Amino acid sequence: MVIAGKIRGNAPQLGDYLFTLGNNQHITVLHLDGREDATPEEFKEFLYSVELNSKLTRSKNSAYHAYMNPNPEDTMDRVMTKEEWLESVDILTKQLNYGDQRHGAVLHDLGNGRIHAHIVYERYNHERGTLATYEDNYKAHDRARAEIEKKLKHKPTPQKNKNRDQHKQTLTAIWRRTATAEEFISEAKANGYKIAKGTDRPFRVVDSEGISFDLVRKLDGVKTAELKQRFIDTELPPDKQAILEMQVQKQQGQQEYDKPSQPTEATADNSAKTPAPMASAQDEARQKFLQNVKDVRERNRSLTPEITMSVLIALRVCFSFKENATEQRAALKQQFDADSYAITATPRHKPPDKMLGFIEAAQYYKPT
Repeated sequence: MVIAGKIRGNAPQLGDYLFTLGNNQHITVLHLDGREDATPEEFKEFLYSVELNSKLTRSKNSAYHAYMNPNPEDTMDRVMTKEEWLESVDILTKQLNYGDQRHGAVLHDLGNGRIHAHIVYERYNHERGTLATYEDNYKAHDRARAEIEKKLKHKPTPQKNKNRDQHKQTLTAIWRRTATAEEFISEAKANGYKIAKGTDRPFRVVDSEGISFDLVRKLDGVKTAELKQRFIDTELPPDKQAILEMQVQKQQGQQEYDKPSQPTEATADNSAKTPAPMASAQDEARQKFLQNVKDVRERNRSLTPEITMSVLIALRVCFSFKENATEQRAALKQQFDADSYAITATPRHKPPDKMLGFIEAAQYYKPT
């Protein structure tokens, strides 16, 4: 099982990703603050409140986003049940020491028996008024992975990939002797690698075993900015698709290896009638994913996240004022009413100059 995670900001953008089908055939809310009947809309509202509290408390990186993906060999014959997923999330929550943090989990089903989970924790603790720490989170992931594998009787995951150093040497050599993204991708493919666009990192590299790595960590002395510069005009497949393709290639290679060296006549006739495996389906899924991304960008282009957050803060602060408020609060409420109407009625790329800042708003509103 693979478990990874990191802190991040812009929780609403994460909500858009979690509930966009892409290559997934099914998306299910596993739980939200212990509720197993929560809807996607309620989960998105939770993420908006996470970001809102972050802005009002002047904190950054409002969420901790974790990812949990079981080994394909462990789920080939039997997929994990809902109860097993809930237990796995509880184990990770305990190891991260996030038991008193608001959190929720979403399951992504690729439709071929492959299911993985995304878990989002709010870092702001409303009782203590502080942010939850994330020190030694990688060790917490390892402890959780080992405990989950033992509970579910999954195959233990090696602590270190035996080919990790070789991957770095090979990919670094390819990077240094190529000058363009196309040359690098081509030579990497010839050496059994596939370059992809990551969901948690800008770029990913998938090896012949179907294992994904952060590309920048496999290139000695190369910075992320250099990767972005070389790949600026290059369209890459998403890492989920690349992993699936490499796993399929591995299975097909094993099947070819297991075939008899001298096929019978019947086998030869049947192979001639067998269509190319999965090629058209993968191309169709990839095109559908790219179209979904394009549609989302078009919908979001008219209103920037900063304007949306300003409107939310304005409305939340307005609604918190009482009828018998002081003159100062009454004046603030009137100004917020006017500003929020101006923003929603005539969208623009940035809030008006007269919009009050987050700090002044926070003086009169405390998140609950």
